Amino acid sequence: NALHLALDDWLGKDIEDFTERLFPPYWLAFDSATHARHARLIRDADSRGAALELDIRVDKKRAATEITLYAKDQPGMFAAVAGAMAASGASIVDAKVFTTSDGMALDGFWVQDARGGPFDDEEKLARTLGLLEQALAGDSDLDTALEDRREPTVQRRSAHVTSRVLVDNRASSQHTVVEINGRDRPGLLYDIGRALTQLGLSIVTAHISTYGAQAVDVFYVKDRYGFQVTKSAEIERIRVRLLAALDKPKRTAKRAEVTVAAE
Repeated sequence: NALHLALDDWLGKDIEDFTERLFPPYWLAFDSATHARHARLIRDADSRGAALELDIRVDKKRAATEITLYAKDQPGMFAAVAGAMAASGASIVDAKVFTTSDGMALDGFWVQDARGGPFDDEEKLARTLGLLEQALAGDSDLDTALEDRREPTVQRRSAHVTSRVLVDNRASSQHTVVEINGRDRPGLLYDIGRALTQLGLSIVTAHISTYGAQAVDVFYVKDRYGFQVTKSAEIERIRVRLLAALDKPKRTAKRAEVTVAAE
């Protein structure tokens, strides 16, 4: 197949080991060339015993910089990464987050600068990577770093975006799917990720999208025991906590609408 052709210098067992570590949603999210690039990154990191492996490339078609991260998964990791990027001035316009079968995180983030172009300034990128390492090691105060950045731009403040949270146990047989719609702003993903962690939820897969002033984020999560969240009280707690995270800068400024579709 295409992956075997792209990795023609690998032994068959190497490819088999790699493919068995990643679940079906991952294979649907990327093309074969990206699968091959990720496979090489993972093999490289594993061979060196690297605690954190980063790959950076400019995606000209998307006018964004793609930052691929491979590291041991840990509670609050998504929030830490999103917070570090926001603190450095990088705007996340798309993200695909996955966890391997042996507990490693393989995450792709597409980021832009304030002008809507690739985040490729060498000095800013160096600061971003430094903040990422500090955040994942728990050595940075992201709340303080983000305090002056959370306010949305005038254009995005003027756009009418209704906050919505959908908690769904029908779309997946193994995960609870949480869909979040709201006004995009610096630090939003950090606030959402931290809220999910505080709720005791593990992010298995995430798909992040931004459409102008609107953020549409979908998280596949499990509870602390590895199961779906099915109790009504827990679902209600998720909804309330995430709406608070969405409306953090000005919680009374916009109307909130919540829907739920749970088994």
